[in-house]
Amino acid sequence: MTTRFKKLLHDKVVPEQIRMGKELPLDVYARNGLLLLSKGHFVLSDRQREKLLEMGYSVDGNRMDAVSLPEQPDTMTVRESVLHEMAFLQQRTRTLLSYAMQLEDFPRKVGILVRDIIRLTEQHPDGVIASLLLVPFNEYGPAHALHTTALLALLSRRIPDLSAARRTTMLSAALTMNMSICELQNALYHQQEALSQQQEDEIASHPLMSSAILREAGVRDELWHWLVQTHHESWLGNGYPYGLARGEIESLAHMLHMADITCAKLTPRSYRAGMVPAAALGHIFQRKDHEFDPAYTTLLIKELGIYPPGSFVKLANDEIGVVLARSEKASEPQVAAIRRGDGPAYIDALIRDTSLPAHKVLAPCPATLAGVRPSHLARLWRTQAN
Repeated sequence: MTTRFKKLLHDKVVPEQIRMGKELPLDVYARNGLLLLSKGHFVLSDRQREKLLEMGYSVDGNRMDAVSLPEQPDTMTVRESVLHEMAFLQQRTRTLLSYAMQLEDFPRKVGILVRDIIRLTEQHPDGVIASLLLVPFNEYGPAHALHTTALLALLSRRIPDLSAARRTTMLSAALTMNMSICELQNALYHQQEALSQQQEDEIASHPLMSSAILREAGVRDELWHWLVQTHHESWLGNGYPYGLARGEIESLAHMLHMADITCAKLTPRSYRAGMVPAAALGHIFQRKDHEFDPAYTTLLIKELGIYPPGSFVKLANDEIGVVLARSEKASEPQVAAIRRGDGPAYIDALIRDTSLPAHKVLAPCPATLAGVRPSHLARLWRTQAN
């Protein structure tokens, strides 16, 4: 652990401190420590003044708060299983998103994490796909950021004219696009009731607020900022925050938007199961041409397959199996049987040849029918040969 210091918020600003047409006598911060307006700037509208009074805090520069920060490694420690490695990457993602403005050289640390995600997707693509469906998480926000980034890493390696620099920037944007609402995402993961007005406002403003936090954390790459700001813009013209028309949306932002939606569909909520992967991918594919670029949706289907690794299937012999890897024939993935349809889980998974009639894949099935924990399956995607 390392220790740094941050300024402590002092008091809510008061009306006497913020006057129309006058210079601010102090820096005004949001509750999360984000600088809203610097000392010396002019307050130019009633609405601006109202927002500063509503959200603003002053800072006592003489008081400092010690912040213990988890170490961020510059090299990736190879773990036994890809699923274990992705679980560790979740922890690293959480640290980056939680301490962005306290970490030294934040952009470089994001780059290191992106590098490790790319490396893992290149070495173990099937295991990474499986991890999106199987690795449990305590906090939805960091998990979703990592899932979207990993999916984009898989897809973008198939785009020959995409430069390494632009690819890294897109993946950095995916990792940080929701950093201003991570805590809200964690809460909404458990929430069944309708959004409150405050929650709706936070969601509507998060592309711009996340970009603002990135700028405070030292990010100067304008493409990175633009992708974060526009990752919710839609070909339908009803996206936010700018409501851009189809032709105004950067292609990388559009790919990020599709990956964001795909990962959200695949992930269960605390009160409902995630969509069966085949159904989620089918739903995305049906929206091609008018909502998503068909080149990207085709790439998504080709990369994940009909039965993605980590998804569960029913075999012709009434066994339930987990897909280990894709194969040249989409309908015949590599599968490990884990239980009979009406029996307990096997002690060891049994590899099945799905090209044989007895082991033919009949249909996808929900994870709730698997009857096993992800920890029981982790060894199926080892990072090293035995």
